[in-house]
Amino acid sequence: MQGKLFTQDFLREGIQETDAWNRLDPADLAGFRARIEAIFGAFPADSQANEAVTETEIIFPVLEALGWVYLPQQTASGKGRQDVPDVLLFADASAKQAALAERRDEPRYRHGAAIVECKRWQRPLDRGDRTDPLDANAPSNQMLRYLSRAEVASERAIRWGLLTNGRYWRLYFQGARSRSEEFLELDLALLAGMKGLSADLLDPADQDAAHFLTVFYLLFGPAGFVPQPDDPESRAFLDIALAETRRWEARVSQDLGALVFERLFPRLVAAMAQHDPAASRPYVADYLDAVRRAALILLYRLLFVLYAEDRNLLPIRDPRYHHYSLRVIRQKIARHLDANAVFSASAGRCHRSLKDLFQIIGQGDAALGVPPYNGGLFDDRAHALLERLTLPDAVVAELVDGLSRRPVGDERRWINYRDLSVQQLGSIYERLLEYRVVGDGAGQVRVSPTVFARKGSGSYYTHDDLVQLLIRQTVDPLLDERAKAFERQVEALARQRSPKPQRLRDLQDHDPAAAILELKICDPAMGSGHFLVSLVDYLADQILELMADSTARVHWADAAEPYVSPLARRIADIRARILASSQAHGWTVDPAQLDDRHIVRRMILKRVIFGVDKNPMAVELAKVALWLHTFTVGAPLSFLDHHLRAGDALYGERIDKMLDELRAFGALFQLNELARIAVATASMNQIADLTDVDIAEVHQSRHLFEQIDAELAPLRKLLDFWQALRWLPANDPVRQRGWADLASGRFGDVIDVVHAGSVVTGDPASEQARTIRELLRQTRELAGEEGFLSWAIAFPTVWRHLDSGQPQGGFDAIIGNPPWDRMKLQEVEWFAARQPDIAHAVRAADRKRLIGQLEKTGDGLWLEYQQARNRAETAARLARDSGDYPLLSGGDVNLYALFVERAQSLVNDQGIVGLLTPSGIASDKGSSAFFKSIATTGRLAALLDFENRKGFFPDVDSRFKFCALVFGGVKRTFPETRCAFFLHAVAESDDPQRSFALSAEDFAAVNPNTGTAPIFRYRRDAEITRAIYGRCPVLVDRRSEPPRQVWPVRYTTMFHMTNDSHLFKRRDELEAAGFYPVGGHRWRKGKDEYMPLYVGRMIHQYDHRAAGVEVNEASLHNPALSSAVSLQEKQNVTFMPDPQYWVPAKAVDLPETSGWVIGFRDIARATDARTLIAAFLPSAAAGNTLPLLLPLDAARDIDRNFAPLLLANLNALVTDYVARQKVQSTHVNWYILEQIPVIPPHRFEATIGPFKIADFIRSQVLRLSYTAVDMRPFAADLGYEGEPFVWDEDDRRHRLARLDALFFHLYGLDRTDADYILAQFPIVREQDEKEFGRYITRDLILAYMNAVAAGDLETVVEVR
Repeated sequence: MQGKLFTQDFLREGIQETDAWNRLDPADLAGFRARIEAIFGAFPADSQANEAVTETEIIFPVLEALGWVYLPQQTASGKGRQDVPDVLLFADASAKQAALAERRDEPRYRHGAAIVECKRWQRPLDRGDRTDPLDANAPSNQMLRYLSRAEVASERAIRWGLLTNGRYWRLYFQGARSRSEEFLELDLALLAGMKGLSADLLDPADQDAAHFLTVFYLLFGPAGFVPQPDDPESRAFLDIALAETRRWEARVSQDLGALVFERLFPRLVAAMAQHDPAASRPYVADYLDAVRRAALILLYRLLFVLYAEDRNLLPIRDPRYHHYSLRVIRQKIARHLDANAVFSASAGRCHRSLKDLFQIIGQGDAALGVPPYNGGLFDDRAHALLERLTLPDAVVAELVDGLSRRPVGDERRWINYRDLSVQQLGSIYERLLEYRVVGDGAGQVRVSPTVFARKGSGSYYTHDDLVQLLIRQTVDPLLDERAKAFERQVEALARQRSPKPQRLRDLQDHDPAAAILELKICDPAMGSGHFLVSLVDYLADQILELMADSTARVHWADAAEPYVSPLARRIADIRARILASSQAHGWTVDPAQLDDRHIVRRMILKRVIFGVDKNPMAVELAKVALWLHTFTVGAPLSFLDHHLRAGDALYGERIDKMLDELRAFGALFQLNELARIAVATASMNQIADLTDVDIAEVHQSRHLFEQIDAELAPLRKLLDFWQALRWLPANDPVRQRGWADLASGRFGDVIDVVHAGSVVTGDPASEQARTIRELLRQTRELAGEEGFLSWAIAFPTVWRHLDSGQPQGGFDAIIGNPPWDRMKLQEVEWFAARQPDIAHAVRAADRKRLIGQLEKTGDGLWLEYQQARNRAETAARLARDSGDYPLLSGGDVNLYALFVERAQSLVNDQGIVGLLTPSGIASDKGSSAFFKSIATTGRLAALLDFENRKGFFPDVDSRFKFCALVFGGVKRTFPETRCAFFLHAVAESDDPQRSFALSAEDFAAVNPNTGTAPIFRYRRDAEITRAIYGRCPVLVDRRSEPPRQVWPVRYTTMFHMTNDSHLFKRRDELEAAGFYPVGGHRWRKGKDEYMPLYVGRMIHQYDHRAAGVEVNEASLHNPALSSAVSLQEKQNVTFMPDPQYWVPAKAVDLPETSGWVIGFRDIARATDARTLIAAFLPSAAAGNTLPLLLPLDAARDIDRNFAPLLLANLNALVTDYVARQKVQSTHVNWYILEQIPVIPPHRFEATIGPFKIADFIRSQVLRLSYTAVDMRPFAADLGYEGEPFVWDEDDRRHRLARLDALFFHLYGLDRTDADYILAQFPIVREQDEKEFGRYITRDLILAYMNAVAAGDLETVVEVR
């Protein structure tokens, strides 16, 4: 049993618990087994049968025994006999009849369930056969091609395929993470008891034949492909099995991750420090960091071996190796623990066994059949602590058993690492990277968040569906271009008359599969390497498919001499070299483990993949993940240091920029230093060309890299020095004097001095020389801490003309999920992981006071806090001042935004960037200049927006929105942008109603000021919204100077809830200070007076008394909550809800004539019941969550005339609907409100029936807003002197519905449009249905629309 499509646990145990398994008829199963045994019993195992005989004698009878109805030889692409799968399978006879009724072959696929590709008896399935011109490509490559074409021809009805050579039967899934790797293979001949079969090293001999024949019957037969009657989602059994596999993988990785994080890692570092013979106490920071790194490396090594043994990548079935294997070690430990035996607290037998094993794997041992695999992971020279340390058995036993078994009920079950993806394994360890080892002064060590870690927990795993989506969207255009270039060359050569062999040789220069290996793709924040591992898989699938595809596309080649990709020969040569070396040394290598897919992944890794991470241990983890995933039996681990680098992707000097500034200072610099880059580039290309098929080539790669490192060291040090200068305060005397003396040239050429770390000429004892040395020390230390990365020096093969100082080029693609943290230190999150009582302080002023106490007491946490804050502030300043981030470094800088702009500078002119970022990149004001630059110029390829409702990121709020952002380099444009919004699953992006195209002109029209993205849930939303914008102006149009304003208002905020919190007083604080209530919710003490502070949560449409504020101090991020206001309280015209705070009246700045203002809720989401919420407020204080709209002109007659009309417009459901197309985050910002289309004033002067629209609206707004005595000034301004209108729910419901109907009319929308728009307010509908049993809001509005159309604004409609 081979392949990774389903877990071993599911196939052996879980499948027996499914309804489909339990519904199987024993008699049917017995008959099936008898037929299979008879088929294979009548066929000789050593047969040389060709494909036709194998089909007739084995394959077709097996299909019939499974119950399939089938048609042979179906054309999937119209190319003829060699370009089609052999069989099309149908779920039943009626589906076959429907297919036969089709006039052409291709439409028949719409009725099929799966395809079958047949091969001759025991023909290798993963290797090409250069001796057979008619079957030169690997069968598995052909299957990838056929599945892709069948999926298209069947309109996605077919996504499964069977590949067989009679003996081995494989099941392929088109939607697998890696189609070439994730299949299910069963040795059907072995299960059938066939005699005379050759031994299969990879298949366990203890398979239960009866069990797995049943598995075969269920998974390969029609029952697996049809919807299951008991499944609520009507899924096919194969889909259920896949889901179970994914759930198992996630559950095991989560359990294992929690164990490693909470117990194994902390105990391991403590034990290492305790038992290290060279440890000196008290522990110093450098030593503790070495302990951390050593612990991680030991965990990485164990992970590697556990995975490699469980997947038979190490010769676990060879008795020579087996005796030394980790499997034997962990089995011994498990038996000892299960017997409640005690492990020694001093003897180190277990650790010495591990050390021996690591040496065997790293250096090789021919006597045990093990080649040398070391790519650096098992090299103790880089980890002196691991070399000298021997841990006691008690420590190692707990560690090894914890990684080997997990509790399930009352027992401990073995973890099968074969069933865990490398991506999941990486996520288990990635969380550890944010933690450090610290000493407590008493000789004990513990694990603590790093100084700069922004949070103490969280998911670091990007959901695989998102990774696959982003890879496809980013890489596919690059692959399509290469495939189309090949097709054009095929047609061009078809017209030539030169000999075919010559044309075929010429065509190889354009081979699309080989062209993929010339790509350069980078993840600039790679973490554990999840994106890179998945990218290797994806590119391998594409290369393998293209190898088969290219053969089929060269239609003019002779059948006896077809076109074969040049990669086929390269793959065969690598395989031959590995096998020859293995045979010469006596290593245990099965040729079946050297299939095309294994070798291709290795080639991709060495040539295409690039990655950067600031954390060096993340780089090591990514190496482990990539080594595991591209492990090639018999070949050492590839050298990766040239493509995976540790450094800060955001901060590093550009060569051209540094040279310009050096010249401006008049500093000496020898331009011939740049010639070193050309030498380094040539050597780096040599490394990429080395295949690393033996340890000598790995050593050669390492030697070349060390030469490159030495060659570029002077220039790299100068670039680091120049970047570090920017980080030092400009007024620092050492910086000022030291640089002036260094730039003078009196102490040597700048690059020589920096490289040497001291002056090279002049008086070394002078004050100037000492200042220079101090400056060099500071900058060197800073560069070491920050890990500056100069991209051109790190990856010289990616750019051209580096030696000129004006580099050109860049990566073909940048891809990944960069950090989403704000650069400004977030005090709440930072202290939550270190001292929660500070994080839980309700007011910022209270938190500031507690932090101040840390400073006064000399608490070490204060120093860490200062260090973290200062570094964050410096980094933000550099981002703004450096010029590297002109579009995305404004305001409160976010790391993801800097990564987006960095990616734009790293990709070449025709390259593509694909990043997963918060959706604010497309909608926030701070990113509008950048987004406009790609959206309105045709550079935006895709914007796929997701809501975290289904827990893509479990530790992120379910309402949080993020997007797959894909855009081109400065010279790459796309005809349209693929858009989808509010997706909850990746599959929804394929829904034609959810996914649609927008043009560059659409972006410019819908958000004219910013060019930011609208948020259309469905295609209909786009149509309606574009029509509205075509008819109505926006509130403020900034495309001209001065801006055009439809309504004379200005935006303002009064009190910032954080920055102004020192002004705020609670009720108890006012009472304690001697203040007393004086009415109107005000407090007074002599001449001092405090006013209530209104916040956004206190208002609703036309209601300034919607809620009070109560405090839940247990809530970390949102302690202030809304307190409900009862109907009885609403009907009391003197009632006023309690605010959380009051502020000094003298601090309230409102126009003197203002007795009321318009306020709107800033905190809102597009998924709330209502998003755009506005109300009139009495003259009072307002927090920044309740912005105000004040008149441009202080004359109250203007205000009183237009304000009710504007408020009604803002509160209309249709306006809210448009606003929801713009709100990506949790804020209704002013720049969003400015771009809302509004009804211009002159439209309100029109009449409907006998009513002037403006007068009618004012009367309705008065009745809705004047419900309390504190709004009397507003009523007076509208000419009403009576008492407030008592709150009446039914009356308000009708008035609101009439106003909504009127605004639908004013916006030019009909009842069909209105009905659709009202359906987009699901919470309003749910609330109505809960209270009234119907969607009464919709029914009333539609009824009032008829009344408005009839010119009737008086009648109260009745709906039934």
